[in-house]
Amino acid sequence: MQIYEIGYLVLPSIAENELTGVVGKIREIIVKEGGVELDGEVPFKHNLAYTMSKTVGASRYVVTEAYLGWLKFELDSSKINNVKAGLDKVPELLRFIIVKAPRKTAFTFAKARAKMTEKEEEQAPAPEETVVN
Repeated sequence: MQIYEIGYLVLPSIAENELTGVVGKIREIIVKEGGVELDGEVPFKHNLAYTMSKTVGASRYVVTEAYLGWLKFELDSSKINNVKAGLDKVPELLRFIIVKAPRKTAFTFAKARAKMTEKEEEQAPAPEETVVN
């Protein structure tokens, strides 16, 4: 068994209350192949570094933001191509990447955002004291 992680972008046209359905489709594909989910984060809306496009049927989407999420799972390495083929068929996915990963999760977006907020607070100038005569 191998540990994998999927990083994915969901089209921003999907309503937030429908994101659980999209994540559910990803989970179904993994479970169907005998995979076991180990970790993950709920997708959140994020500005993209560059414009991306995707054609779904007769519609072409050009986007500058997307929902960003990830899932870590364990799966027999002979089944990973089936997972990739299944994910290719999910129309709500803008992009995804599958990588081999360690079992322990060292990085999460939640931890990164907390650290960035902490640094911003440290670097913020101290409020000036006003002297009243």
